Amino acid sequence: MLLRQSQSVEWRSIFGSGNGILGGDWILQLRSSSRNYREQKVVSVTRKDQVYTILRQAIISSQLSPGEAIRKELVASQLGVSRTPVSDAINRLADEGLVEIYPQTGTFVARLWLDKIETAQFVRMALETAAIRRTAERSTPELLARLRQNLERQRKAADRLDFEQFYELDEAMHDMICDAAGLAGLREIASKERSQIDRVRRLLLHYETRMIETLIEHEAIITAIAEKDANRAAKAMETHISQMGKLLLHLREKRPELFGS
Repeated sequence: MLLRQSQSVEWRSIFGSGNGILGGDWILQLRSSSRNYREQKVVSVTRKDQVYTILRQAIISSQLSPGEAIRKELVASQLGVSRTPVSDAINRLADEGLVEIYPQTGTFVARLWLDKIETAQFVRMALETAAIRRTAERSTPELLARLRQNLERQRKAADRLDFEQFYELDEAMHDMICDAAGLAGLREIASKERSQIDRVRRLLLHYETRMIETLIEHEAIITAIAEKDANRAAKAMETHISQMGKLLLHLREKRPELFGS
C-alpha cells in the first residue's frame, strides 16, 4: 500500500525535476488526519485512488502549476504502479477539469479559465445556499458543537499562518454543512463542483487579510445556523462564496501566467 491510515506518508521528489516534467523538487505529505481520510474514514483505498489523491492535492496546492506537463510513465515508475491506475486517475482529474489531455501531445495541468471558474462558482452558490437552508432548519446541538470546534481550529491555524491546515478545515466545515442537509450524495456533488475553484481559493488564502475575513464569514454562517435562521444562513453563505469572485480578477492581474487566454 502506498498510503497507510496509521501514519503520515511523505513523497520526496517523486515526480523528478526539470524540463517541465512535473515542476522540480517538491515534497507532498498525505496525513492520516487529512479531510479525505478523516471525514470519510477510509480504511483502504485502491491504487488509482491513491494516485488520484496525490496528483489532485499537488494540483490544488499549486505544487503542480497550471500548464505543467504530467508524464504518465514517470508517475507510474516513481509510485511503483502500472500505467493503468495512473491513466484512471488522470481521466478522473480530467473529468473535474483539473488536467487537460491532448492526444499525441501529452497531459497537462489545466490552466485557470475565467469562464469555467465563473460557472463553477455559480453552481457552488446554488448548491451550498440551498444546502445551508436545510441545515439551518435541521440543526442540532451536536452539529453546532462540531462546527464551533472546527471554527476554533481554524482560528489557531490562522494564528500560525498554517494555510494547508486552514484550507482543510474550511473544506471540512463546508462538507459538514452539506452532510447535515440530509441529501444523499450532496457532499460529493458539491466537492466535485468546487474542483474548478479550489486552486483559486488556496491561492487567495495567501492574501494578507483573507484568512481573517474568511473566519468572520464562517462565524456569521455558524451563528445563523445556531439560530435556525434559514434566510440569514443562506445570505451569509452567499456573501462568503461571492468574495472569491471579487478577488479573482485581481489575482489574474498579479499572476497572468496561471490563466488561459
